[in-house]
Amino acid sequence: MKPLIFMFLAIALWAQTFLAFGQKATKQENVVYGVISGMSLLMDVYQPGKSNHLGVVFIPGNGWGFFDQRIYNKGALKEAVQDTAYYGKWVKSLVQKGYTVFIINHRFAPQFHAPDILADCQRAVRYIRYNAKKFGIDAHHIGAMGHSSGANLSSMLGVTDVFIDKAENPIDSISSKVQAVVTMAAPFILSDINRKEDTMLTRNMALRMFLNYVGELPEESKNEFVSSGRYAQASPITYVTKEDAATLIYYSDDDFIIPRRQAPRMYQVLKEKGVPTKMVLTHKERHWPKPNMEEVDKWFKQYLR
Repeated sequence: MKPLIFMFLAIALWAQTFLAFGQKATKQENVVYGVISGMSLLMDVYQPGKSNHLGVVFIPGNGWGFFDQRIYNKGALKEAVQDTAYYGKWVKSLVQKGYTVFIINHRFAPQFHAPDILADCQRAVRYIRYNAKKFGIDAHHIGAMGHSSGANLSSMLGVTDVFIDKAENPIDSISSKVQAVVTMAAPFILSDINRKEDTMLTRNMALRMFLNYVGELPEESKNEFVSSGRYAQASPITYVTKEDAATLIYYSDDDFIIPRRQAPRMYQVLKEKGVPTKMVLTHKERHWPKPNMEEVDKWFKQYLR
């Protein structure tokens, strides 16, 4: 009887997983989107039963690896079905609305730093774009959505692009830029964490994260950090031009990690350059602002068509 019981439990778990995303939604685990130095870069792909043929890269926040324990056999990808408290809600909603969602992994700091981690995300976009027909999505219009460090990387995908000349692999010869972005609690200016109004918690926690990610301390002038060098290179605000991705920004009025002034500053720069943008301030949601998924859906449909 025991094998039969286990079989029924397995079937029930499988059914619960896919019913959570709709009757015919499917999930591909650990899809290899790149290999570097013998290390596989992975993504999980959620495909809806009825597709709108639009793809969205979702990058969870983990402080670029700062908040993940460095132990073997730890699943680095966020499980979107089980994580109903935050990420799971947004991924589930996107899939139910017809989007194909790619939850990507990347190398972690401090073993790897900003250029390498961003390069992983750019490689993921190129892989998805190259295989768009296989995934049933529009190769020319891809979105990105992320939280915290994942929001920083999503924003970077919207304001930067990389074409590799004479690439050995054809995947590396195509664009890595996305066309629409949604951010939640994004650090847009990595050096902007050391003003008088910032709490000690903000200074210490953010600085430790950013030091791990960038690999060095920021320059200082008059007791404030300066956006220069590697800190400028890792900050989305540095790259904004009129050709950049439409950006929807969510942030909270009591974020204890990322100063709330960063979102309005990024919004202002995007607007000055003529980039379609919208900023939404939420109330007392700390470092986890809740996006309005109807608004997110409209945003992606407007700028990914």
